[in-house]
Amino acid sequence: MIFVTTYNSVLYKAYAHQLITSYLETKQTIPMYVFVEDDPINYPQRNNVHYVNLFEVEPDCKAFVERNRHRVPADFFEDAVRFSYKVFAQSAARNYGEKIFYVDSDSKFMKTIPDWWYEQCLPNDTFLTYYDRPGQYTETGFVAFNSKLSISTEFFKEYKDWYVKDRVYLIKRLGKNFWTDCHTLDGTRQSFLKRPDYKEKALGDGNNGHIMARDKFLNPYIDHRKGPRKHKPNSPEWSKHQ
Repeated sequence: MIFVTTYNSVLYKAYAHQLITSYLETKQTIPMYVFVEDDPINYPQRNNVHYVNLFEVEPDCKAFVERNRHRVPADFFEDAVRFSYKVFAQSAARNYGEKIFYVDSDSKFMKTIPDWWYEQCLPNDTFLTYYDRPGQYTETGFVAFNSKLSISTEFFKEYKDWYVKDRVYLIKRLGKNFWTDCHTLDGTRQSFLKRPDYKEKALGDGNNGHIMARDKFLNPYIDHRKGPRKHKPNSPEWSKHQ
């Protein structure tokens, strides 16, 4: 089992260092793999934190970024290049662990996650655990994959094909572009839902919005610090000021 995240040196200095600091301070028991686009030696080397050059292990990611870096997103939802790193990092992580627990770099660990939590989060017969927002789109600040299951290779091929073939730029809802990893994950899931060898687990309360922050299963251990809170190391948990 491993934790997985991705960021660059700018994001590390801005806020992602809090993820790593809190990971160490809370004494998490499984390794953390960080996929970066530059030289891993540029980052502070910490015990049980492993840096991997994403472009080297996933050359399709580099090709997608270079092919589309000229695009200027009109808003958050059109920044496909930004969100592509997450998808390729999740795929690359399969070479380092069988159960992959991806966490966004604007998160902070709150206390040690107990061993039972991992099995409850992602049972052995389940390929994907995610935060479902039926009236909106999946929240991907936290997602878990079981790469030991045979369906993993086929799923990730289709998941990455949104970027390898630039299909991500075809995703629209009511005429608006939605090019985030949330939407490519949902598009991939829809292709597998009816297959007998595919099983997923939905977390959350079934409502929209910042579903992770309301979740009593995740929030005691991981605080997803969206928005301006990501830059404030001493900001209280989201739920305390709602």
